[in-house]
Amino acid sequence: MRQTRAEVAAGRRGHETVRVIGETGEECYLHSLYDPVREAEAHAAKSLPFPTVVFLGTGLGYHIPLTLASNPHVERVVIVERYPELAARAAERITNQCIRVELVTGFESGRFPPLPEGLDAARLGMVTHPPSLHANPGWYAHFQVAVAVAGHECLPRSEGRKDGPLTVLVPFEAYYAQRECINGFESLGHRVVVLDLRGVEGEEVTPFREALLRERPDLVFSVNMRGLDRRGVVAGMLERLGIPLALWFVDSPEFILYGEAMPPPSACHVFIWDRSYIPAVASRGYRVSYLPLAADTTLAAAARVREEFRAPISFVGNSLASGFLARLAVKFPATSETAAFAERALERIIACRGDQLRLLDELLSEAAPLLPDDDARLFFRAFLLHSATSAYRARLLRSLLPLGLTFFGDPEGWQRVLGPGIRAFPDVNYFHETPAVYASAGINVNATSLQMPHTVNQRVFDVPLCNGFLLTDRQGALHELFAEDEVAVYDTVEEAAELARYYLDRSRLRDEIVRKAKGRVLAEHTYGRRMEVVARETFASASAGYGARP
Repeated sequence: MRQTRAEVAAGRRGHETVRVIGETGEECYLHSLYDPVREAEAHAAKSLPFPTVVFLGTGLGYHIPLTLASNPHVERVVIVERYPELAARAAERITNQCIRVELVTGFESGRFPPLPEGLDAARLGMVTHPPSLHANPGWYAHFQVAVAVAGHECLPRSEGRKDGPLTVLVPFEAYYAQRECINGFESLGHRVVVLDLRGVEGEEVTPFREALLRERPDLVFSVNMRGLDRRGVVAGMLERLGIPLALWFVDSPEFILYGEAMPPPSACHVFIWDRSYIPAVASRGYRVSYLPLAADTTLAAAARVREEFRAPISFVGNSLASGFLARLAVKFPATSETAAFAERALERIIACRGDQLRLLDELLSEAAPLLPDDDARLFFRAFLLHSATSAYRARLLRSLLPLGLTFFGDPEGWQRVLGPGIRAFPDVNYFHETPAVYASAGINVNATSLQMPHTVNQRVFDVPLCNGFLLTDRQGALHELFAEDEVAVYDTVEEAAELARYYLDRSRLRDEIVRKAKGRVLAEHTYGRRMEVVARETFASASAGYGARP
């Protein structure tokens, strides 16, 4: 922690402000230079139904009288402020002698000061001062956790219930696979508490704290760390409360982990959809399990043939050319040198399927002189990988155009890539229309993203569940999950076109493959099955002792 003092100075209109050098060495002002009094209105809390209020960060405390005026029932105030001189100034603004005021401040000998006794997290309101938290995020993260669980530390883990119905809290942002996982837990008879965090990015801590204390979940489950705050406060609360956290990465963890405060290894079990990424995460001390994707059985209800979706061959997916690649390209120097490097790299990446992560490491080493920092390298890596995926898909799908290929999703992007004469329709709703697309096509073609060296994607499970025939590229995990007579597989673009012609003429063979594949999905590859693994292995980690290396 950086040991500094706060400098109180006059603002540009006479009101005092505060200048500090924060934890990162950045100069920060804790109040507006122009009108800190008006600014305080945004930081004040209008309605707090509790007799105790904790002010987490105060600066000079402009917002404290406004908060207390709106909450005349408050009897106790705890001021948690990094700088002792500011804590004292903030306390002076509380003029009601009936209010008990306590200060938590300083950082002596590298130790955090303790919270006052008698706090109950379920019966207090917490008011944060965003500029203070921005200046010293680590110091305040400690107290966000401590206040959030005060009086409730070390709740029983309900280990005796781990084989029976659980209460599972799932932070929800309408993100990929979240709804499917919720359905999976519910299919097992577990009670799922859906914590709706849509539209509250950056403000997750308070609703999470309230839900944890109200619901007392046995397990918290997050997809791609969605719903967890960037500073690790929620994970800290879970660790202090003794509630296991299960994380399932269904995208490259390279992006998910970058710039994030990962939960402590003692607090969670990590699941990854492609085993190629396991070593990188396990090297951080986490217990890691391979967990491939699956099928949500609720999709089957919408899997009926619809005339508007009939096609000899269909592809549901994005070209990546209609904006995604452009958004990546602005994150690194878009020079003629980086463009030429990317162009040369595409063929190497496509030819290195199954081993592309090693190749990407080599390519980033070669491109290092062109990239100024870690941010540029990360985004250039993603640009190379997804550009190669886009090129690979375009090459494959162009070969299938003469057979009546129809696109569902990103029509403008596909027309830009393959020409205006193609048959392309807008995006279809995943839960209500995509199952009908799968059921209505003679062949559903699949081209796996190159960010997945080993595993298979969602279509491999969804298409047969929805009574559709799948023609997919070969992945290392494919025949770990399906028998050879349960799936049609191509190895090259040329072979894909040959197999498409072959299967279009053999409807009975297609039906037999679909029947076998659907049976396999329902027996082994549902989200219920996957969530069963999540619960079992997470509680096994807890029982064995958190944080043990795999």
